Parts: sequence; C-alpha cells; structure tokens
Amino acid sequence: MGLFRDLSQLPETAKGGVLVIGNFDGVHKGHQAVLSRALEKAQALDSDTATPEVTVLVFDPHPRQYFAPHAPPLRLTRLETRARLLEQYGATNVVALTFDKDMAEMSAEDFIQKIISESFEARAVCIGHDFHFGKNRAGTPDMLKTAGEEAGFEVLFIAAVSPENTGERPYSSTAIRECLTRGEIAQATRLLGDYWRLEAVVDQGDQRGRTINFPTANLSLQDYHLPLFGVYAVTIEMLDGAFAGQKYTGVANLGIRPSFETEAPRLEVFIFDFDGDIYGDTLSVGLVDFIRPEQQFDKLDALKAQIARDVQSAREVLASL
Repeated sequence: MGLFRDLSQLPETAKGGVLVIGNFDGVHKGHQAVLSRALEKAQALDSDTATPEVTVLVFDPHPRQYFAPHAPPLRLTRLETRARLLEQYGATNVVALTFDKDMAEMSAEDFIQKIISESFEARAVCIGHDFHFGKNRAGTPDMLKTAGEEAGFEVLFIAAVSPENTGERPYSSTAIRECLTRGEIAQATRLLGDYWRLEAVVDQGDQRGRTINFPTANLSLQDYHLPLFGVYAVTIEMLDGAFAGQKYTGVANLGIRPSFETEAPRLEVFIFDFDGDIYGDTLSVGLVDFIRPEQQFDKLDALKAQIARDVQSAREVLASL
C-alpha cells in the first residue's frame, strides 16, 4: 500500500490502471461501491502482466475547507485513516494532492492533460455522477467523457447509492455529518458501515479525572467535524505505542467540559479495565451510542455520581458488542 503526497513519488505500477477521483471523506458505503466498481474494471482490463492497479486520487485539505477556511471543520476521517480504509476496500495506491492556490487555479483541460493523462496514464477513470473539477468547477462528467474518448481512457460514472429498500437519500459524507451533529449515532454507523472513529494523539491534559477516580485519555478534536456535545459509549483501539493493537471499550465526554470552563472542545475517554501510560500514543475512538447531552455540575460529588451512572449506561450498551 502506498500513500503519496507528490506525483513525483508515484511508482510506475500506479500508471496505466484505473484512477478513482474524489474526496472519500469517511469512506462510507457509497464510496465502497465506487471502489468495488473500480476493482471490477481493473480486472477486466487487458494486461500482459499483473492486473492493473486501482489508484485513488484525493485532495488535502478538502477543497471546501480551502475556499472557506473559517467555516466549521468538516473532516470525518484524517488522511491516514482514509488511506487505510481505501486499501481495505481494494485500492493499491492513494495519492493526496495538496489543494492550494495552484490546484484551485488549474483549468479543467490542464487537469485532464497533466494529471489524468500524463501523471497517471490512466486507462480508465472512475468518478461519482456529480463530479466537477478544475478552476471554478468548470470540468463536468460529460467533458471528461469527451476528453477520454479523444485521449484513449474510458470514463465510468458511478450513480449515487442509497440504502436498500428504504427510499432514503443516497449515502453521502454530508448526510453522515448531519447525523453526527444531531447525535444520531446509529444512523451514522449505518451510512458508514462502521462506527465513526476519531483518531488522535493522547495529550497530557489537566489530569482532573484522576482526582475523582476516573482517569481519562484526552484527545484534541483538531479539525474534525464536531458531533453533538455529550457523553458516548465508545470502543477504543490502540494504534501505536506499547499497547498497539489492543482493543477496549469505554465512555467518553465530547465537548467543552462546562463544569471546568474548558475553552477548546476535546474528547475525554475513560477506558474500562485499563491501567497504563499512553501519553503520546494514537488512539482510534469509535462512537457506539449517544448517552446524554453535556451538562454542567456545580458540585464535584454530583459530577462523580453522574459519571458513575454514565459508566453503567455505557457498559450496558457495550455488553451486546
């Protein structure tokens, strides 16, 4: 698997195959359908050697974040997480091009010639039905199809995918963000095909949890989209450090901790049945269920009693996993 940040790093094996273009934030079930179709196409391409590779091209930061830098964060998955999930669903390479002024100013014609044809030498390009590209989003699916006919690459349009037999709106990153904002965790999980996970490094924090016998791992929310503030039942996987690969369950508070007048939102995770030093380690925390909204407590004893109830509620939710 390769995650590349520059086209000059691209291996020769990534050329001449199927190029999939999109942002793939969340790698939800709709994205998974796109990858499945790309894999089918790669296997159908004639080749004298191995099956042509499937390469996914994404942009970082998200173009919407570039054009509106002061808008609320919208990221569902960090780049490394996306790359790992895309590999899981069939991609061989993930290329993350920096979306900056030069990229924003690149014409649709130059994008086709310089990126698709020259850099990737793509034999097939797989895009969503509403994909637009180039300066001012001037490049359309029809334009790309015409260019492909002239340049010798096939263009596959992937229609929007909706949950089966429900009549609901198609799978989308926007729909998942809306569910998280409302605290509708079960629905977000259904759209993603897995729990929504936040991955971050454990900060030192102020260690107040230790004083009330509920030590927590403190994680910055960075530029993640913010779910509804409150308490959640969670799963935890240690991604690196001394406990790498180990999985736990727990309860977490996501928000500003109004009882302690904290300014920046953060995720504080109390890991069940765990005692170890994980400062500086990276955790993947999956939201399983929303327990209650965040609230302020005037007295420490009241806070401790509520946390104990939250722990019990989370254990009951997680017992069925």
